[in-house]
Amino acid sequence: MRDDQNNNLLNVFLGIIAVFVLGVMLLQLKTVLMPFVIAVLLSIIFKPLILGLREKGIPMFASLFGVLLLFSLVLFLLGWVLFASTEAFVNEIPKYQTKVAVIADGVESTLIYWAERFNMQPADFKWSDAIQLSSIASVLTTGLGSFISFVTTTFLVLLFMLFMLASSGEMAKKVSVAFSPHYSERISSVLKVVDSHVRQYLVTKTLISLGTGFLTWAVLLVLGVDFPLVFGFIAFVLNFIPNIGSTISVLFPFALSLLQFESLFVPLFVILGLGGTQMTMGNVVEPRILGYSLNISPLLILVCLIFWGWLWGIWGMVLAVPITATIKIVFENMPAFRPLAFLMDGPSD
Repeated sequence: MRDDQNNNLLNVFLGIIAVFVLGVMLLQLKTVLMPFVIAVLLSIIFKPLILGLREKGIPMFASLFGVLLLFSLVLFLLGWVLFASTEAFVNEIPKYQTKVAVIADGVESTLIYWAERFNMQPADFKWSDAIQLSSIASVLTTGLGSFISFVTTTFLVLLFMLFMLASSGEMAKKVSVAFSPHYSERISSVLKVVDSHVRQYLVTKTLISLGTGFLTWAVLLVLGVDFPLVFGFIAFVLNFIPNIGSTISVLFPFALSLLQFESLFVPLFVILGLGGTQMTMGNVVEPRILGYSLNISPLLILVCLIFWGWLWGIWGMVLAVPITATIKIVFENMPAFRPLAFLMDGPSD
């Protein structure tokens, strides 16, 4: 009995050590592993396109070159939109700084008034000097200076993705050679189901995020809020981060509309329109298109967001849920790991 307890205690300590070592490896190898994970997810999305082109007799080189051109075009358009919008935002900073100073002075006067009524001595502090939007402009322009790092990461993503796509369709052949017919059929079946479900989730999530970004852009454009393209892109990216991302993508344009407009009429419609968009796309449209719900535990999602955000920053938070969903889909389709998939479930209705 004591030996069993000692063995269980040893296994727990070994598990803790293994998780710690894994975390250190993920953190230290961030430069390579993060592009690799992004490439894996992208290769799953583009795999049917490559296989379809191959079936039509198009050589692998030409198929990969077509995917490369498509990917490069999307990156070029995205970079152009972000650069133009960021430049416009930096030019508009003085206008917003004046409005922020007026609001800060009003808040300061109110605080001083109530402090004097309660016989308190307010500190000699200038709120309008503490809030400097010019610092945001400095951060944006400094961020643009990390262009070399962005290019390096993009190059690694493309390199990994092209090599993965080049070997598309080869796994089934390797499995049939490596295992007996009985086991090879079972393994191939599991791989096909996992590949199909992961691709369905990733494509659906990407399309829903695109739709959310487009609707965010349209709502802000109709209401006349500045920089609708920037906020549309932010909504697209943050839609991969449940709850937190949706909240941020609503609050950012709401805060800007408060600075831009004198009345609360437009800001009210901003928060109603964007909040309704997030609720509809996330709770109605996505489950219907996906056809099923992954039902991942909210606590697990929060832990994953903290864990991957600590490891890889904001992009780690963006990738946290797709990585967790992919792992859960894999566990669900492997009998030995189904208990773990069950533990990852959220509360049942």
